[in-house]
Amino acid sequence: MMRTLATVTAVEKGTVTVSCQQQTSCGHCASRNSCGTGIVTKAMPGRVHDVKIATQSSLSIGQVVEIGLSERSMLSSALLIYMLPLLFLLLGSGLGQWIFVDLAQSNELGVISSAVIATTLGLLIARHYAKRLESNSAYKPTLIRVLGAPISSDKLINAASKDSE
Repeated sequence: MMRTLATVTAVEKGTVTVSCQQQTSCGHCASRNSCGTGIVTKAMPGRVHDVKIATQSSLSIGQVVEIGLSERSMLSSALLIYMLPLLFLLLGSGLGQWIFVDLAQSNELGVISSAVIATTLGLLIARHYAKRLESNSAYKPTLIRVLGAPISSDKLINAASKDSE
């Protein structure tokens, strides 16, 4: 299960909305200071995602929770979104090559057109199936555990000053 920390931003009956920041692995390797992508990753903040999660737990705004999503659902979603249009692109260009160049002795414009049409068809099919998967509970993140409220900076400073006395 893939896990991440999120902050509760809204509470409704039976659901909570949590906000989590997108994390990338880029920028954490040994070459991050000389790599252009690592420098851009430092300069650009990660995207924040709001996710609704069904739960019966009583939560309050500002609490930190751990949410998770199964690897199987993530991989099958990625295959659907990325591989299906790519497969249609390859099939469309191969079919266009066979029809327009080999049989009709035409130019490459027919091959390009058939590849674009097939890719668009693949994207539309992937979009249709992705919409159907949205209602499947296996493809929704789940609340794993409640971690509590984040520590505010003034409490942290006060605790440090009490320890030093």
